[in-house]
Amino acid sequence: MSLDAMGTKRYFEIRKVIMLGFFNGREQYDELIEPGQGRLMFNGCDIYWVIDGQERMSETISNAIRIWLGDGSIEELPLGQAPGVP
Repeated sequence: MSLDAMGTKRYFEIRKVIMLGFFNGREQYDELIEPGQGRLMFNGCDIYWVIDGQERMSETISNAIRIWLGDGSIEELPLGQAPGVP
């Protein structure tokens, strides 16, 4: 499946520390995300940090998914695996 498939939610386990950028309405800030701190979801356009049943949209560019997959920072979860299940 292509990373560019719009509308298809793909989930990723975080294997190494990554940095996500966020915007809170007034300012942009970065947050370090460590393994075990939720999962990532990518819908073909935006990256979301899924934690405690909530999706937080990141300002991080979508090309980061390919980079993180390539260096082992994230690993794609099998289709159908619930995002809240370790």
